[in-house]
Amino acid sequence: MVQDTSAKRSVADLNIDDPVQLEVTRNYLIGTCEEMGAAMLRTSYSTMFNEARDFSCVVFDAAGQMIAQGDFCPAHIGAIVHTVEWAIKEVGPENMHPGDVILHNDPYRGGCHMPEFMTLKPCFYKDEVVAYAANIAHMTDIGGMVPAAFGDTRNIFQEGLRLPPIKIYKNDEPVEDIFAIITSNVRTPKVSRGDLMAMVGSTYLAERRIVDLIDRLGIDRFDLLSEQIKDVSEVMMRQAIARMPDGAYAAEGIIEDDGVLPDTSYRFAAEVNVRGDEIVVDYTGSDPQSAGAINQSFGTTASATYATIFHMIPDDIPWNHGAYRPIAIVAPPGTVVNVNYPGSCVGGNSDTYPNTMDVLFAAFSQMSDRSQACDGGTSGLLGIYGTNIDTGEPFVLLHIEGMGCGGRIDADGNDAMVTKNGNCLNSPCEVIEVRYPVRIEEYSVIPESTGPGAHRGGFGVRRIWRCLAPITISAHVNRTWFRPWGLKGGEPAGNAALLFKTAGSDRWLSAKDLYDRISAGKFSNVELDEGDLIMLCTPGGGGYGAPHERQPELVRQDVADELIDAQAAEQTYGVVLDGAGVIDADATRLKREEMSHAAT
Repeated sequence: MVQDTSAKRSVADLNIDDPVQLEVTRNYLIGTCEEMGAAMLRTSYSTMFNEARDFSCVVFDAAGQMIAQGDFCPAHIGAIVHTVEWAIKEVGPENMHPGDVILHNDPYRGGCHMPEFMTLKPCFYKDEVVAYAANIAHMTDIGGMVPAAFGDTRNIFQEGLRLPPIKIYKNDEPVEDIFAIITSNVRTPKVSRGDLMAMVGSTYLAERRIVDLIDRLGIDRFDLLSEQIKDVSEVMMRQAIARMPDGAYAAEGIIEDDGVLPDTSYRFAAEVNVRGDEIVVDYTGSDPQSAGAINQSFGTTASATYATIFHMIPDDIPWNHGAYRPIAIVAPPGTVVNVNYPGSCVGGNSDTYPNTMDVLFAAFSQMSDRSQACDGGTSGLLGIYGTNIDTGEPFVLLHIEGMGCGGRIDADGNDAMVTKNGNCLNSPCEVIEVRYPVRIEEYSVIPESTGPGAHRGGFGVRRIWRCLAPITISAHVNRTWFRPWGLKGGEPAGNAALLFKTAGSDRWLSAKDLYDRISAGKFSNVELDEGDLIMLCTPGGGGYGAPHERQPELVRQDVADELIDAQAAEQTYGVVLDGAGVIDADATRLKREEMSHAAT
């Protein structure tokens, strides 16, 4: 039975009888999650798993509440509390047996979006379910009209194969009929089956670790410690929220288009209500759901909400079910933040999610200095499909690109970093070139792409691909015209760009201009020939604080690193350099006094 800790004001009130054993157990379970991830990394087939590491591993107790998570992908960790709960309730613990593994990817059943497959293994001890091991992982191809799923889909049926909670393992054996359905509906059956087996294998590993722990502790002690793990986190989370000033803090942002309706943007509105030791986030006022793929499922919106709030908490809190208890979410159905069936939502979990976090950070910035300026805010998703030159087999590559993070009160934003909802790694050029018929002609930081500020944003990147064979490309890219905003006087950053140059041409053109697509950033199934070039440029992050308050030495260093030029140093930051690149202190002081006076 879950204890009511709402009246408990400190961890001491919980009467923990053995805090050392509690901490050892908690870390053992976290280590189990990390070990699950290591197993997936080593046994998987796709670059989404073994390079980007786009997966997350968790352990739930017998009540279906998360007691441990690995340090993996925030987009999964926030949604999995809903995904697992739904699967347990729909299948029913009474219908689970040793050797079962359940699979589920339905975004309308608490999930993120359809590429995120969830495997769930009930862990048995003496014929009783005592815990659940689960993971969510991004399957590169799920069938549908778009290789790698991301493009201008208009409904869930175009996205791919949607599965309710079903058993893919029984009696420790794969249910081959289910595997046959999956592999018959994807373009890369060998890779898809290999990745699924990596997911299943990790849950078996977790079950062994959990059973070993219960053998040492006993089931009653394990159950008690599981409750205490959650209760400690809840009390710590409530204490952290209680230190925030009560009030309602509102902000909004936009997604520039959905790839279906031309020149139509969509408003995301959020109000963060801090009430004592609880937070209610209300998305009422967000636009109705779009015709395209930018919509978020409830699981995605919940995940973005949790991730932002956790960013705002300075305390070192163990993130488990207890930390989620003080947070409530209002997301009206039929809007861009809670899509209704059968609306498309594949882009919501990858390219809309960071926008939602940026909106929440803007709201939190009204009451806290822990917030940050807007990120570049796009995952730069490219889905590439073709035939491997060496093997003759089909391949599907989903490429995730880094962008610039927003500046914050005490530091510049990071450069070339995958969006904060992903926590993924971008695949090395060498790996891409070995596995796929492309050559990376350039991969570089883009000078001047960042938002100026006392702490500037991070820089975006440019990557140019040359096709070594015919390929088909689809894309889901944001911020091609809507600029990432700054905070506290910081300035906005630059834009994303996805451009093409056909073989023999000297002009870079967008898909909108060259291939007559509705959107420059969201489209499906453009066919490219050998020798064609692709250029993806991602935005930098917005600046934090007035640019003329930036430390002159940091400006000088950016000029020396060729990230900005001397003219930008003077005109944007008020730092005057002589011909040798040395700061002219007197001229800089006068220039900054002039800029400060103009700002007031």
